[in-house]
Amino acid sequence: MGELIEKGRKLLKTGFFHIFGSSVINKAITFLSSIVLVRILTKTEYGVFTYAWNIYSIIFLFNGMGIESGVLQMSSEHSGDEKYGNKVSNYGVRFGVKFDLLLVAAILLIGLFAPLKIEASRNVIVMLCLLPMVQLLYLMTTSFLRAQKRNHEYAKLTIINTALIFLISAGCAFLFREKGLVVGYYVAYLASFVIGLLCFKVRIINNGGQIDEKDKQSLLKISAITMCNNGLSQMMYLLDVFVLGIVDPQETILASYKVATMIPSALAFIPLSLIIYLYPYFAVHRGDGDWCLKKYKQILIGLGSLNLIISATMFLGAPLIVKMLYGVKYLDCVPIFRLLSVNYFFSGTFRILSGNLLVTQRKLKFNLVVAIIACSVNIVADYFFIAWWGAIGAAIATCSVVLITSVMNTVYLVYTFKKNRAGITDI
Repeated sequence: MGELIEKGRKLLKTGFFHIFGSSVINKAITFLSSIVLVRILTKTEYGVFTYAWNIYSIIFLFNGMGIESGVLQMSSEHSGDEKYGNKVSNYGVRFGVKFDLLLVAAILLIGLFAPLKIEASRNVIVMLCLLPMVQLLYLMTTSFLRAQKRNHEYAKLTIINTALIFLISAGCAFLFREKGLVVGYYVAYLASFVIGLLCFKVRIINNGGQIDEKDKQSLLKISAITMCNNGLSQMMYLLDVFVLGIVDPQETILASYKVATMIPSALAFIPLSLIIYLYPYFAVHRGDGDWCLKKYKQILIGLGSLNLIISATMFLGAPLIVKMLYGVKYLDCVPIFRLLSVNYFFSGTFRILSGNLLVTQRKLKFNLVVAIIACSVNIVADYFFIAWWGAIGAAIATCSVVLITSVMNTVYLVYTFKKNRAGITDI
């Protein structure tokens, strides 16, 4: 009993409960926001926004060339050295903003000239063109706080950001419909960045000096590979809506599929909260295979037990959950919701945890290979499965790919930990 109390005190002191608690609050606010927005907008309006936001999200996968991930990794490896963190952040944000000019151009070209299946989404896409830069400033701020293990401040800032997105977006959506959601995102992210600057004294643009060429090359290499890894991994969820919008471009079908994904997707905060807390520790212990393997096994048992209970509850209570939260008009999404509930167990227990821990060990090339395989399989599966079975085919494709990648990530992570008992391996 005394040992458990001591572990609890250590977790409290190092900010774990602040991170996890803030993640719970953030997801609760996001979840409430999804319910409110679905009620404010018509099914057609929500479908238009879903289509536009999905296209934006695909472009956003390349935000800053993944520079915030590179900054997090390199700053975490020098955890406690705030001067080094300032230098890396200063270079990272300047590089990221310049790179995002390409994304601005891409979003504008798509919104203005691309042949879109849902024409009403065109203006919404154009309005989103500058958002990558705004979000990058916020993400760089949170990466700095994470790397310096300022978990209490990180938790506060993320809660503020989520609350601002909810309140401002809901108000703007009521006044200006789907376009109001875009305005809400701009205001919320800008305000969050300013709060980080003024209240938490995070100056990601500073006079901290320049990093040397060797560190610069390492930073850009890690960032680029991580961008590809994360982008390809997240792409398969976005491809469902994208391919569905091509094969069966109906606003109401897109809206129902989006609603079915909301809760299972939101629950990813559970493993991601653990990663936010654990990332700097596993990065510091890179090469200590015994320590990493021991901690990983403990985490996997606890996380798996929790996720099994959650997935079973969602699967059995699907009709009641959808009816109570989103209304009778969305009951057509129950079969998809059930499939994605099962999918969450494997994704939340194995895929997300193992994939992110592989990054702490700098196994980026393996993650890239897995991501390419997953994305390729998902594109083919989405096209044929949607053509054969409609919207539920998209969910089947996602489940299949998640199972494959979960096995690959977990097996290779355990292999890496065992191999690292003999020493550190590089990218």
